[in-house]
Amino acid sequence: MNSLGSKINQKLKKFDASRKKTLIVMAIDILLIIFCYVLAFALRFELNIPLQYFMIMLKTLPLILLIRILFFRVFGLYKGMWRFASTEDLVAILKAVSTSSVLIVLSLYLANQFQGYPRSIFFIDWMLLVICVGGFRFSIRFSRELFSNSPKAGKRTLIVGAGSAGEAILREMLKGRNGSYTPIGLIDDNPLKKGLKVHGVKVMGNREDITEIVRYYNIEEIIISIPSASRDQIREIVDFCIESGAQFKTIPALGEIIDGKVSVNQIREVQMEDLLGREPLETDLKKIKHEFSGKRVLVTGGGGSIGRELCRQISQFEPEKLLLFDHGENSIFYTHREIHKNFPSLECVPLVADVCDRKTTQRIFEHYKPQVIFHAAAHKHVPLMEVNALEAFRNNVLGTKNVADLSIENKVEKFVFISTDKAVKPGNLMGATKRLGELYIAGLARANSTKFMSVRFGNVIGSTGSVARLFKEQIKQGGPITVTHKDASRFLMTIPEAVQLILQSASMGQGGEIFVLDMGEPIKIMELARTMIRLSGLEPEEDIPIKITGLRAGEKLHEELYNEEMESMKKTSHRKILVVENKNHFNYGLVIDTIGDLESIVKYMDEKRLISTYQRFIQSDFATA
Repeated sequence: MNSLGSKINQKLKKFDASRKKTLIVMAIDILLIIFCYVLAFALRFELNIPLQYFMIMLKTLPLILLIRILFFRVFGLYKGMWRFASTEDLVAILKAVSTSSVLIVLSLYLANQFQGYPRSIFFIDWMLLVICVGGFRFSIRFSRELFSNSPKAGKRTLIVGAGSAGEAILREMLKGRNGSYTPIGLIDDNPLKKGLKVHGVKVMGNREDITEIVRYYNIEEIIISIPSASRDQIREIVDFCIESGAQFKTIPALGEIIDGKVSVNQIREVQMEDLLGREPLETDLKKIKHEFSGKRVLVTGGGGSIGRELCRQISQFEPEKLLLFDHGENSIFYTHREIHKNFPSLECVPLVADVCDRKTTQRIFEHYKPQVIFHAAAHKHVPLMEVNALEAFRNNVLGTKNVADLSIENKVEKFVFISTDKAVKPGNLMGATKRLGELYIAGLARANSTKFMSVRFGNVIGSTGSVARLFKEQIKQGGPITVTHKDASRFLMTIPEAVQLILQSASMGQGGEIFVLDMGEPIKIMELARTMIRLSGLEPEEDIPIKITGLRAGEKLHEELYNEEMESMKKTSHRKILVVENKNHFNYGLVIDTIGDLESIVKYMDEKRLISTYQRFIQSDFATA
């Protein structure tokens, strides 16, 4: 009760304070209305008001006050926070003064007070009142900004980008909401902007001038505020920032800014993802929404890196129900909590289960009746699976078979299998399991109403166990960074980018396709290591040593997105999505027989026989002439 009483008292105090402010502003408005009305008469008669007009002025003043104040309230002039006055507030003032002026004219006419009334008074009074009322309100904002712009102990800051995002960041810094930054200048590649000023801060040059400007003006921090910049532009700007020696940060990419607004609070460290995935993707949102809106969607591996991002993005398209399926209770707990927080109206069901447990999976299918399935559950760590071969095949092959077979039995509309570039010419057990999964799914697509398809892509940066995460930990520990081979390369993509393309592929698929995501040029792991060291403000070899460890079991020097000998690539309507076409037919019966053998092998824990079976099928890839 005491707590409730305390809260009520606090609210009453806030109400009283707000009411007092409103009354003060209203009192000032009354004085301004009187002042402007008297001044209008004085100006009309060159500061010498004749007695008869003075009497008209006094007689009409109460009516003027009543109508003005009434319309000031109607147009919300006492609801705004004038320290943040904007153009919208100026429009409200114009509407209030203009509308009340029209009503004053009508009122005087109807009250027979119009005869002998100087018509020019209406215009002079209108103009003076707009200037005085608007000036009073905007002076509150300007005086606040003036006093808040006094020199601070914030870092001397250079803002890269004089566009709308850079202007918003600069404006917020100048308002004094964050004393961490003192803006010194702006950088922009548009030559027409050089020398111009934004809120009194000068555009000093382009990106090539960053190093010189940092040294000359003793800049401590650089803020990259170009959310629409491509990855190549960001890389080049980052190179100049590194060369300058100043600290540097960025604001999120366009796709990460949900409401389209940027603020000082969004400034963060430049991450490796910024250098890989800043380029906005072209996604057909209407088509994707049509695919998932009102549907029951199940995501296996919903607690993993790809699975969780799938859940995040699918939730935006208003499915009827989102089923999170994962065998790890901790991972599914965090995914469910995040989705429930961000999409409280969505029915999101956390299901702790194993794809290899057919009975449990069947019960889930029968109860929830999913219509669309994204099968992301898999063991993915290459060296780890080399020493856990039986588990790799049990989970990645037999688990996939379970979920796919149950999809047919329960009349699932669409099944999307998440594959990997390691399925191409598999040189390791994990890749072999994924290739077998692709072939099994492709075979099912031939004679079933469920639309089966696969989506193949390379490494996703930032996922659990990814090389980028490993490098971050090693840098934090002071090194060394371990690189398997100086020439090793990988296709790298950010998690959100990969999932956007998975959803786009799913909306395009008609069954039987193996979609391949265009991941650009492969990136050398050595270059990745060097860049991440520099992003941490350190120098490779000098501050953080790089150690070559040699390729691990099952690892390739380079990955491929398709098998040139056995597959060809076909374009789709999306420039970043391709479809794999087999040059030769594959023997689906042999695929079924092999999976049957593997089931028996796993059951009896016969690892030697498993290895020989695996080596036999990867050599042929089940191809037939």
